Amino acid sequence: MFEETVRSFLDCRTDGIEYELLLLDNNSTDKTREIGEGFAARFQRIRYINEPLQGHPHTKNRGVRESRGEIVAFVDDDVYFSPGWLEAIASAFERRPDVACIGGKAVPHFEADRPSWLEDYLLPVYSITQYGDYEREIQPPEYPFGCNMAFRRSVFEQLGGFPTSLGRKPGNLLSNDETYFLLCVAKGGLKTLYSPDAQVSHRILPDRMTRHWLLRRWYWQGISDVAMRQIGDEPLPRLNLAKQAIKTLYGVLRQWKDIAGLLSARSEHDGSKAIPKQIKVVWELGALRQICPELFVLPKREKIAK
Repeated sequence: MFEETVRSFLDCRTDGIEYELLLLDNNSTDKTREIGEGFAARFQRIRYINEPLQGHPHTKNRGVRESRGEIVAFVDDDVYFSPGWLEAIASAFERRPDVACIGGKAVPHFEADRPSWLEDYLLPVYSITQYGDYEREIQPPEYPFGCNMAFRRSVFEQLGGFPTSLGRKPGNLLSNDETYFLLCVAKGGLKTLYSPDAQVSHRILPDRMTRHWLLRRWYWQGISDVAMRQIGDEPLPRLNLAKQAIKTLYGVLRQWKDIAGLLSARSEHDGSKAIPKQIKVVWELGALRQICPELFVLPKREKIAK
């Protein structure tokens, strides 16, 4: 998968564009190092870098520190680039000197038959954009996705890096490191542009096209949303957290008779109808899991990495 992504980038049009490609390995145990070092040995503009600290934000912050250009772009290792991706990123920043961040378009590339229950409204959880086909400025709650976003270097000089207490780590689906940073971008008065011409295809693997994965992902979203709130400038005090815990627990208990049935919906028809309710329940359970320990620790205000 990683190798295909790199080869896809090498098919991008690069005429007149100065660029470097950093292959960031987050201490992998597969063939990532072998593949990355192989590309770096063959192509002068490619560098392979291993980041031993586990977690997506550590890797992205390392990429910022190692990069040398005035524009820093991020993609995931499971995308296919459109041939005009690099041109579109460079053009958008050149045309819009007032813009600090570019979010590109991400379309789904299903690696197996798409389940009938996987409707379009669910696709953003797979980092699929639904912002249309025309260039425009966006602001929260519309964000670029981490599989296809770019920043001026000055953004990191002003705001620092991605918060390392959030984001994916081995064994979990924690998120919101990018959301937190992009919220800081918006709060700092910096503009974000959506550029559909900077398009990637985001691969959706068969093991993620299951209701089990989807609900697990939303359970961790509940955890992530509470954790992100508590590292911000206005964390909820204990009294408010306690009220939120009681409210969330009450919401779960109020529908306890339905929960077992909801979370065990098997048929495609029943599963499709039940999914919005299932998502709500597992999000609440995740939020409750995170609220409880937050009640017994001091509020933490993370300084995003410099």
